[in-house]
Amino acid sequence: MRYKAGRTEVINPGMDSKEWEKAPEGKITYQRWKEFYQPINTTFKLLRGPEGISVLMHTDEKNLLCERYEENTDVCFDSCMEFFFKPNPWDPRYINFEFNPKGVMNSSVGDGRHGRVFNTEDRSIFSIESDAKDGDWTLKFYISDSFLIEKVGKIAPVCKGNFYKCGEETDHSHFITWCEVEVESPDYHVPDFFGFIEL
Repeated sequence: MRYKAGRTEVINPGMDSKEWEKAPEGKITYQRWKEFYQPINTTFKLLRGPEGISVLMHTDEKNLLCERYEENTDVCFDSCMEFFFKPNPWDPRYINFEFNPKGVMNSSVGDGRHGRVFNTEDRSIFSIESDAKDGDWTLKFYISDSFLIEKVGKIAPVCKGNFYKCGEETDHSHFITWCEVEVESPDYHVPDFFGFIEL
């Protein structure tokens, strides 16, 4: 899979900015683990700005669950939208950004599921916006170049990553991906299956 981000001269455009019209829409559709199949539609857009990357995600999930209120907790058990990003293809590490409908974030850096280091920066640097209504949830956040360079040292013109929709403890448990993750059981921490992202 391959996605090319839109370009903007606006630093950190807001959720309702017309700048998003410049970004193509990607769709999160793969449901490899059929026992968790749910008819949920989720999309994403990326904008490459002069000082960072803006991410916009939307889902029509109903019966949203949101029980985690502390940063860097298991928001994947709630209704959750996620972006796993590897801005430096020559570095094995990647950064996960996971959000529940309240905009509570779980984010860390590492080269796999285990031994990850939580990102503890003030969440305000990510300019998180979450507008969650039942069946209509939009999420927007911002990742600055300075943050990425501090974490992994480089931002390549062609990066790698994957987008996810999940909700392990909802009454409609689901695991949906942009790039198919070819493993037997649900697992998002498998960078071998990340797609290409052109910035």
